[in-house]
Amino acid sequence: MQRTHIMLLMAFLFTGFTAAAQDKTQGVIHYDLTMFLHASLKPDQLQYKDMIPETASSQEVLYFKGNKSKISRQQPEELHTEEGANVKIQMGDNEIAFYEDGATGKAWALAEAGGKKTLTQKDHPEPAKTRTGNNTRTILGFVCKEVNVQSKTGPLTLWVTPDLPFRGGPLHTWTPEGAVLGVESKKFKAIATAINYEPVKEDVVNIPSL
Repeated sequence: MQRTHIMLLMAFLFTGFTAAAQDKTQGVIHYDLTMFLHASLKPDQLQYKDMIPETASSQEVLYFKGNKSKISRQQPEELHTEEGANVKIQMGDNEIAFYEDGATGKAWALAEAGGKKTLTQKDHPEPAKTRTGNNTRTILGFVCKEVNVQSKTGPLTLWVTPDLPFRGGPLHTWTPEGAVLGVESKKFKAIATAINYEPVKEDVVNIPSL
């Protein structure tokens, strides 16, 4: 009986050591996105307000390895209204991925149109247009602080954790404060729904050569 207890104790100790040794410097984060379509309409598009749904949903996946990351974007599916109209929603300028290199501080957008891919360097928000708030929110077990950004599309609230190695997050949001796990604005919102710590190949997060 005593020997059985010793073997069980050793097994528990070994299991605990394995969990503690988990590599959290690389992995995959899944985000759910919601677009508020009515709030995004331009003045000349308001006549179609009653023909389109109020919201549309999509997803983004972020791969990170150290201070490098890549966001893969999935465009929303075409919507079919009760009136028989087909509504195609496009986020951004045909971007299919965003890359962040924490070592150089540079960001790039990969777009695809007409079968041709293009790579464009992107600017980060100016420090003067960001302000840290007083609120916190827990997302996936991370206590995130509030960061307010004045962007080209209007004010954004980012929920940011310094406990992950990369900077930035969904919808090409970025802040030097840390990793973005949540975004809120009048036109859209995003929330991290799962994080998996797993090996990520270097070429997945490296900026591609076209």
